Amino acid sequence: MLDLNITLLFQLVNFFIAVFLLNVLLIRPVREILKKRQQIVDTMAGDAESFESRAEQKLADYDAQLKAARQEASLARQTGREEGIAEQHNLLATAQNEARAIVDQARVSLQKEADATMAALRSEVGTLSQKIADRLVQG
Repeated sequence: MLDLNITLLFQLVNFFIAVFLLNVLLIRPVREILKKRQQIVDTMAGDAESFESRAEQKLADYDAQLKAARQEASLARQTGREEGIAEQHNLLATAQNEARAIVDQARVSLQKEADATMAALRSEVGTLSQKIADRLVQG
């Protein structure tokens, strides 16, 4: 059987003193360290989530800017083509007008030369017919 005597009381007192000292010297500091570590881990997890969301937002912004730049480049290319075609039509029309003007000038010049030549021939027709008539009469 179990004897209940004074040593049991001393052992109980020693046990409670040991528990109290272990709690003060070991368990509380370890709990505080664990709390601090958990806070650090929670903070880091929050920072990681924040960083990840900012990275996703930046990636989305970059994609949007890239898409806008591609659309702008496409629009600029299309505008450039349209302007080039319009300029080509203008240059072609100008060249055709200049060619027509040169041809018209050449026609007018040739017509004047033809008229002058005809006038010179008409003025010489009388003299030439007189000479021919004189030769026929002499001949």
